[in-house]
Order: sequence, then C-alpha cells, then structure tokens
Amino acid sequence: MCNAARMPPFGITASLALLAGVSVCLWMPALVSWLVSLLALVGGTWLWIKGARWRVIGPLLAGFGLAGLHAAQSLAIQLPPDWERRDVVISGRVADLPERDPRGTRFAFRVDGGATQPAPMRGRLLRLAWFDENSGGFAGRPAARLPSRGVDAVPVKAGERWQLHVRVRAPRGLRNPGGFDSEKYAFAQRVAATGYVRDPQTATRLEAATGLQAWREAMSARIVASVDVPSSRFVQALALGDTRGLDDRDWATLRANGLTHLIAISGFHVGLVAGFFALLTRALWWLWPALARRWPAVIAAALGGVVGALVYAAVAGFALPTVRT
Repeated sequence: MCNAARMPPFGITASLALLAGVSVCLWMPALVSWLVSLLALVGGTWLWIKGARWRVIGPLLAGFGLAGLHAAQSLAIQLPPDWERRDVVISGRVADLPERDPRGTRFAFRVDGGATQPAPMRGRLLRLAWFDENSGGFAGRPAARLPSRGVDAVPVKAGERWQLHVRVRAPRGLRNPGGFDSEKYAFAQRVAATGYVRDPQTATRLEAATGLQAWREAMSARIVASVDVPSSRFVQALALGDTRGLDDRDWATLRANGLTHLIAISGFHVGLVAGFFALLTRALWWLWPALARRWPAVIAAALGGVVGALVYAAVAGFALPTVRT
C-alpha cells in the first residue's frame, strides 16, 4: 500500500488529481463565482505545498480553482449585453492570417488599448468579417462594399493597423447538433466580440504590416510564388501551419489517408526541429571541445532543442498544438 508521506508533490498522483479538479469544474452545470474559484486555488495550492497528507486534495482543489478562474476571465472579457449590435469606430491590428472565401474576409483584430477606444473592447480580441461587394454577407447580414480608394481586392493583411467602423455583438453560434460550436471556440480563444465591417468606405489603413504574423503571411506568399500551384498549399501548411489554401476535398483526402496530423503542426514537427537544433549544438561542442568547460554538452544540446522548438512555434504562429508540445 502506498504511503502518503512518500507521495511526490509533482508525481503521477498529483497530476491526476489536478486533472480531476479541472474536469470537475468543466462538468459542473453552472460556473461557480470567481471568489470561490480563487479560494479553491489558493487553498489547494497551500495544501499541496504544506505536506504529503494533502497532496491529493491540494492539487484537486487547485485544478478546480484554476479552471474556474480561466472560465470566469473568459466570460468577463466578453461584450456586455447593452453593447449588442452597436456601431463603433475602433482601431487596432490584424492579429492573425486573414481567412478569405468567395463571400469576403474574416480576421482576428486586436483593439488598441488607448483611452480613445470603447471601454468594453479596449485591448480585446475581436473576430471580424469584411464582406465582398458581390456577396450577400454572412448569416443574412447585408453585404458591404470594399473601398474603391486604392485598396485592393484583399482588404486587410496580417500585422496591419486599421481604423474600422464595425457592428459588434457577443460571440454566439448556431445550436445545430453535430455542427461547429463557434461560441465554444470564441470562449477558448478569449474572443470578446464578433462583428463585421459596417462602412468599408471609411476604413483607414493606419500602418503597414509589421510583426511575426506579417512575416508569416509574406513567407506564405513567397511559397505560392515559388512552388507549383497544386503543391504550394500543402507546403504552406507543413512549413507555416497556414491551412487557408486547403479545401474540403483536401481535408477529406488527408483524413482518408490518415495524414491530418502531419498538416497540423504539432509534436512531430516540433520534435524534428528541436532534434535538429540539439544535434547542431552537439556538433558545435564536438568541433570546439573547450566549450564544454563552460557548459556541459548535454545541457547545451537540451537548450539548443528548446530554442529550436520556440523558433518553430513562432513560425507556426504559436498555435495551440505547438505551444502544448
């Protein structure tokens, strides 16, 4: 029989208890108040650290409180009911690679944190749609016309700063059985509101594209220009995690051949890159043995692997599978 006094604070038992606490919080029919979650997190952490006798109850309470606080924070940042379907003028930066289809463009938009922005959206992440002039819009909304004053057919690019006139609402979706749960997706992604560009004629590009997402979109465009069209969309997905070029037929083919895990950049890709960086670091230590006097080769290789994994996670836009790996 396992002695509780010998139970390690970060062993398998503690991990299972932490996971159980998170699961209990997620399975509850209603979310407890943030104060109860905070007390559970603080008390559970104290019991977890205090002694082995409480190393099952402690992580269980800590997991429950941590999940509850995350859920409360995600709900707190969502658009208040009295701001539903308001027309507002906001400025911010395109935070991800825009997704384009025949009806228009959808993109993540990070609102600036300045005092001039609407308080409920200040510094928050929005999911916006910019409808094409020839489309009927999404979900019955009126189609918006693209600006005719020098903005090309692709209205926004990743990393650009824009000032937009938009209509917003709290995230929600259709309750079709088996369908995509867009409200759950917005909850997990910390999306405060969804909406669409109300008056594209007044949209103003404030700054050119900069940052990591701008680099990813530029590299994706270079792949399209350098690789044959039938293969370029798969190279984009494998190299950058950019799956915008894959259609339903491509995904059906990948699922039929069991290859979807290769397209979504995850542990396999990150492991390969981390291993390559580790081997490269070991090669440097082999060429210059004097380096081992400062850092052991094994530790240097491990750090090289971590650096390689972080670099590749950045190339993939810090997608959830790469961050989890």
